[in-house]
Amino acid sequence: MGEPFQKSVHVSFIFNRQHFKGTVEKQLKNSAIIDFDNEFSNSETALDLKQKVVISYSKMKLLN
Repeated sequence: MGEPFQKSVHVSFIFNRQHFKGTVEKQLKNSAIIDFDNEFSNSETALDLKQKVVISYSKMKLLN
């Protein structure tokens, strides 16, 4: 599993060529379920996906 991407870790990611930030909710085998940050919660993408998205570990970066 993605060792650096533990539950509740803050990450940035790209989805459909747009940059987003969120928090890891659950780890999967090669990806994680991410909750969008509040600043993106009203975006069309977040609303369409019901505030959650599955992103590959290779497409995420840790935020400090």
